[in-house]
Amino acid sequence: MKLVIGGAYQGKLDYVLETESFDAADVFACEPSTLELDFSRPVINNLQNLIWAQQQKGINSLAYLQTHRAQLQDKTIICEDLSSGVVPIDTATRLWRETTGRCGVWLARESDEVIRVFCGIGTRIKPR
Repeated sequence: MKLVIGGAYQGKLDYVLETESFDAADVFACEPSTLELDFSRPVINNLQNLIWAQQQKGINSLAYLQTHRAQLQDKTIICEDLSSGVVPIDTATRLWRETTGRCGVWLARESDEVIRVFCGIGTRIKPR
């Protein structure tokens, strides 16, 4: 498993497409209404959107990911880093930020490689 993180609009997906042998058809893009992952594609983009949608339905995202650990092993997972900036005032957004962070911690532990992308430049923070 490979985890790619970074802030909004930092070029995470472009970085993955440029440095790996993937194209747009290989990418499953999580939308704010996505409740399940499509494990048939090698790249999962915008994992934070899945977490948001699951939170709205009362689904434990960390437990969901842990349950599907084996299916995630060969995936490249792209997730926005929500930890920077002002802590949200509203409870739902604050919980989303916290849950995304907890999922990121677990994914980073499970991943063979973690890359942070800033301004389109990837830095390995957990090498193979």
